[in-house]
Amino acid sequence: MIDNIKITLRKFNGDLSRNSNLEFHGKSFSSEIYRLYNHEGKEKEIYLLLKYNPEKQILKIENSIRKWYLGGFSLLDLTKKSANNAFEKIAKILGITKDELCRATFTQCEIGLNIRTRIPVEEIVPMIVRYSTFKRYQFHFDTVGFGGNDLSLKMYDKCEELLEHNKKYDKKAKEKVFNALLERNYNFFRIEFNMFDKQSFINKDLSYIKTIGHILDNYLELYYFWTKEISRVVLLNKLTMSKKMTPKQYVIARTLEIDGFPSFEYNCQQRAEPKNSSRIINEAIEIICSFSNLRKYNTHKFKLDIKKNLKRIKGKEKDLDIKLLSEYLFPQ
Repeated sequence: MIDNIKITLRKFNGDLSRNSNLEFHGKSFSSEIYRLYNHEGKEKEIYLLLKYNPEKQILKIENSIRKWYLGGFSLLDLTKKSANNAFEKIAKILGITKDELCRATFTQCEIGLNIRTRIPVEEIVPMIVRYSTFKRYQFHFDTVGFGGNDLSLKMYDKCEELLEHNKKYDKKAKEKVFNALLERNYNFFRIEFNMFDKQSFINKDLSYIKTIGHILDNYLELYYFWTKEISRVVLLNKLTMSKKMTPKQYVIARTLEIDGFPSFEYNCQQRAEPKNSSRIINEAIEIICSFSNLRKYNTHKFKLDIKKNLKRIKGKEKDLDIKLLSEYLFPQ
């Protein structure tokens, strides 16, 4: 669930310069900079970045907890158990108790999952057209995202990302592994929400999550948040021109088929009053949801893929309520 995070631990008075697990990387302003490499070794360049201000006794920890604990080439996500183990390991290395580390606060935090989909990610990315009212962007054929004021959503081909960023691993070995996955139709779609600050959690009714301890104590709540938010994503593939459509719905559907949703949305925002623009865009969303071609990959099948993955996760997260998650995915 959790991935990249920025942690602030106050009243830390350890002597990091004598810690053999850390590598000193100079100073920046009044802070000492260290790297805590993971079990794979320095050559893989997977590390937590530590910034320590001895005068103020403030220690900041950044980067991906998931990669650091599970490995830079792992497709696994941190469960409640493995997240607890990861922070316990960090605390031990720093020479403090886990309870002390759990009192640390955090700002930016990524909440995400790797999802197996029935079709290749590169086919799904252009279909994803809407998440709330956030502005859409697409990068090449394998990444799509939506940016907001307090959080963002990013979705991308996890296998491609691993091949691109883990250059320290043997290239032929990497390609062999992922080619084997593709031959078995194992497509991994990374879906992650980046919470910018405390306000992000407040706005999503997660104001009670303020510290690392709160994250660990309420870990399952992150699955419910993630599922509720991903249920708001809309895919546009092919529409069925139905006799049940009103004349207006037919015109909108034809326009969507010809122009695509991004152009349709842009034109609405440019030509209509804000109130009318929002109404027309919402009508288009309703058309997509009601008249998507059932034989093609669509929003419903995307949600079914997610539900199937959540059921797999249930095997490790025994207390996860699949019925509730399903209700979030398919609200009545």
